[in-house]
Amino acid sequence: MATVYRAADPNSGREVAVKVLPRQMLHDPLFRERFEREIKTIAALEHPAIAPVYDMGEFDGQPYFVMRYMGGGSLSDRIALGALPIEETARITAKIAQGLAFAHRKGIVHRDLKPDNILFDEEDNPFVSDFGIAKIAQAGVNITDGLALGTPAYMSPEQAQGEKVDPRSDVYSLGVIVYQMLSGRQPYSADTPMGVAVKHVNEPVPEILKAFPSLPSNVDEVIKTAMAKDKSQRYASPIDLAKALNAIAFGTASGLRITDAGSRPAFKSKRSAASLWMAGILILLALVAAAFLFGKQLFDSADAVPSPTAEARVAPTSPLVPATPSAGGDSFAPVCSANVSFPEPNVRITDNFCFAKVPYAYVSIPDPGLFRILDSSAEGTKCRRELRANGRQTISCSGPDFKTLDLEVCQTPLLSDSELARCSADSTYNSANQCCVQIPRDKAGCVTVSLQFKGCQ
Repeated sequence: MATVYRAADPNSGREVAVKVLPRQMLHDPLFRERFEREIKTIAALEHPAIAPVYDMGEFDGQPYFVMRYMGGGSLSDRIALGALPIEETARITAKIAQGLAFAHRKGIVHRDLKPDNILFDEEDNPFVSDFGIAKIAQAGVNITDGLALGTPAYMSPEQAQGEKVDPRSDVYSLGVIVYQMLSGRQPYSADTPMGVAVKHVNEPVPEILKAFPSLPSNVDEVIKTAMAKDKSQRYASPIDLAKALNAIAFGTASGLRITDAGSRPAFKSKRSAASLWMAGILILLALVAAAFLFGKQLFDSADAVPSPTAEARVAPTSPLVPATPSAGGDSFAPVCSANVSFPEPNVRITDNFCFAKVPYAYVSIPDPGLFRILDSSAEGTKCRRELRANGRQTISCSGPDFKTLDLEVCQTPLLSDSELARCSADSTYNSANQCCVQIPRDKAGCVTVSLQFKGCQ
C-alpha cells in the first residue's frame, strides 16, 4: 500500500523511515482528513514495543509520515533463515503482545499484523509497526475482491469475510505468526491470496505437532486456541497468549515482565509544585530500593552452580578412539564405534536488557549442565540458575558494569554406578548407544557463549 524510504532527519540528524502513501488512495475527499486524524492517534501510542511515529505531512499532494528507522531487520528476515527456538518465539511474542494490548486499550486494532510489520532495532528488541494503517487505507480504497484490507495469510476469519474486527482479530494474527516462527512456514497455503483467505475461514487449524513432533505437546493447544475460528473461543487478549507460550518455554509465566502497561497513571487532580516534588522524590527512592533488592537477589550466589571439573566433562563431538575392554570382556558393554560420542551442549541466549543502567542476560542451557564465568569486562559479575523446565535450565547473569561476558557451559550425562561399572577403568558409559567410550579430555563437551551489551550506560 505504500513506499518506504530510508532517510535522514536534517533537524536531528537521526536516521528515519518515511512511508509515502500512493496517489490512488487520494480519490476519496474524506481520506486526507481521516488519514491525519488516525496518524495523530497512532503517534500517541508511546510504548516500548511500538515503533514510534515522529511526524506527518504532505508533499506535492501526497501524504507521508515519518517513523523510527529499525536497523535490525524484520521478523520475516529471521523466519526466512528457519524456524525459531521456542524460547526465542516466546520472548518475541511476549514483547509484541505488550504493544498490542496497550494499543487495544487505546481503542486501536492493528488489522495487518504480520512478520513484515514486526521490526527489530540494533539491540534486538522487537517492535510492532504500521498500527492502524489498514484501517486508514480502507477509508480510501475500494476493495473489489470482497475481502477486507489486510494480508490474507494472517487474516482472522471475520476479517477475511469483511465483518467487524476487534482485538481478538489481532490475537488470531499473532497465533498465525507463532505457528510460523515455530515451524518456519505459514499454516495455510494456496495458489492465490483468495485461496489462503478461504482456508482461514473454512479449514481447521493445522496440527503443528504432526509436522514438528519435537515441539512440546501443549504448543498445539496454544496455537489452536489463538487461531480458533470462533473469536469467542480465542484468548481474550494477546497477553493471555504470551503467558501461555512463556509457561511452556520457561516453565512459568510469572516474573517474565509480561504486562500490558505502557503509560504512567495520570494524576486525577492538580497538584502543587511541592506535592509534585515530593512525589518525584518518593518514586526515585522506590526505584532505587527496587533496583537494590532486585540486584541483591540476582547477585545472591546461593543457587550458583559450581564450576565444572575435568572429571565431570563429557566427550567432544569429534570421533573418539575406542576404549579397550579388559580381558574378562563379557561383563563389559561393547566398545563404541569411532563415530559415537556425547553431544556438545546446545546453548541459546534468550534475552538481554538493561535495568537501572545494569546489564542482565538470560541464557538457556541443557539440564543437566554446568556453567561458569570465564572472563568479564568488570568484576562482581555473577550468574545463577533461575529455573529448570522441560530439560532446560534458565541462567541469569548480571553485574555492576559489564559489557562483555564469556560463559562456559558443559553438559554431563547422568550415569549410575551400575552403568559406569560396565566399562573399563579408562572409559565411561554412553547410555544413548549402550557402549563404552574413552574418558574425555579436559574441556571436552564444553562450549563458550559470549554475551555483549551496547548502550547500557
